[in-house]
Amino acid sequence: MGRDRSYEVTGRKKHNFGKGSRWCKRCGDYNAVIQKYNLSLCRRCFREVAISLGFRKYG
Repeated sequence: MGRDRSYEVTGRKKHNFGKGSRWCKRCGDYNAVIQKYNLSLCRRCFREVAISLGFRKYG
C-alpha cells in the first residue's frame, strides 16, 4: 500500500467525505464551508465578499 502524499504537502490527512473533505477556496479553512451555488467559501470569507458576488442583505 502506498503512502498518501497529500499529508506531506498540506500537513493534513486527506478525507474523501465529511467536513474534512471540503475547504474554503479563499483561506483554506475547513469550518462552515458554504457549498451552495458551488461557492466553496467559509462563512467568514463569504461575509467579506458577498456584496461583490452580487448577494444582498435583506431585513
